[in-house]
Amino acid sequence: MIRPGLSSSSGCRRVAGLILPLLLGCATPRSTEIGGSVPPNSRIDDAIAIAIPVLERTDPEAADRWRRWLRTPGSRRSIRGTDDHPMSVRTLPGIFEATAYAAPILDARRHRDAVHRHPILGDPVDVTDPRALPVRRSVAELAGISIPVLGWIADGLDAYLAEVNGSTALRFADGRIECLAWSRTNEREYTSLGRRLVEIGLADADNIDLDVIRARHREDPDAVEGLMLDNDRVVFFEVVPESAWPRASTGVRLIPRHAVAVDPEVIPLGSVLLLEGADLPPTVMVAIDIGGAIRGRRLDLYFGAGDEALRAAGRLKTAIRVSILEPAIRSP
Repeated sequence: MIRPGLSSSSGCRRVAGLILPLLLGCATPRSTEIGGSVPPNSRIDDAIAIAIPVLERTDPEAADRWRRWLRTPGSRRSIRGTDDHPMSVRTLPGIFEATAYAAPILDARRHRDAVHRHPILGDPVDVTDPRALPVRRSVAELAGISIPVLGWIADGLDAYLAEVNGSTALRFADGRIECLAWSRTNEREYTSLGRRLVEIGLADADNIDLDVIRARHREDPDAVEGLMLDNDRVVFFEVVPESAWPRASTGVRLIPRHAVAVDPEVIPLGSVLLLEGADLPPTVMVAIDIGGAIRGRRLDLYFGAGDEALRAAGRLKTAIRVSILEPAIRSP
């Protein structure tokens, strides 16, 4: 996502004025619509190239077919296919729910102060058993003592959403930015904040989204942050190079608007998908991520990094049809 200028092994560190336009530029909404030929060197090429090593673990033959497709001149490629060389389109039965996520870029401090009180936790690598890691209610007393802290931020909801998203970047007062990726969790049960807000009557199930959650947090931060404690699952981060950020749980980079988190019990990781719905134009995505809350017939689309991407992601909740694609190559 971030191009030139990686400094040393400390991860994604660069003056904010240089890195932010690149970060936010990659969050620009864009989709690959279905039909006709695909131009070479497009972002769908990048997405499929990243999917291939993941697909090799689940379907090596499909990985090889996509590899050959990428080597084929653009004029001979087809996403939809033709009558002579139809693409294999296997539509999964039923309707799926689609939501979206994004990587936040958060103002942070190296040390806790009166304003910056919420920790972004590092991975205590000396604790080998994830079940020995703390639950959320224990974090406040252990952060910075037995659990490393990578940065302190001012907004408790932002700290919580960074965990839900699994990827974030911290912008420090000196203008430097560090890119963080999900390292592991304490493997406890995940409890949805949105569901808890609905259960106690602070939100309506029919229209809850990120904007609603933020509004409730502004109105009563103590109440919302109290509900966060009901989620025992805690995410621990590690600093990663800019060339690997944002990083999916499979270890590959996320491509905005072309990467999606799935339940691998329903959709094999590495699958190239066609998503279609009333609120989503026909779009090619690659299944290269998973999530604690992504279970069953649900997908979570990656929208990019920064505030604009977060706003767009927080508003997406729609029913879609899902198909798994196989490539077609036209004759010369």
